[in-house]
Amino acid sequence: MFTFWHASHIISLLLYVDDIILIGSSVSLLFSFISTLSKPFAMKDLGDVNYFLGVQVIRSFSGLFLFQHKYISDLLLKFHLRTCKPVRSPIVARTTLTLSNGELLVDPTEYHSMVVCVAILNHDSF
Repeated sequence: MFTFWHASHIISLLLYVDDIILIGSSVSLLFSFISTLSKPFAMKDLGDVNYFLGVQVIRSFSGLFLFQHKYISDLLLKFHLRTCKPVRSPIVARTTLTLSNGELLVDPTEYHSMVVCVAILNHDSF
């Protein structure tokens, strides 16, 4: 994410690989900035952002609202948890776990993938 200040106006540029989102407090400054960027870089305006990096974006008069409903729904579908009943914690209170509890997973790949997705959702880093 890059920010550019000019007088009392600001432009924020969010860049991910070859996707850019630009927002700003001045339409004329935004157009000028886009024009400047378009000279050295090939650019295509895809219009208002609706979905970016797992985040749904909805514009209203009071601002932009960011949602992750679709991302979470996709995760539940991917890991076959769509019909599961939601609970505050999947473990019973005061449960003691040991190394010998449960069975080892034959292929822990799906579990690892799920843990990474949840960590990203919670903004944890590995």
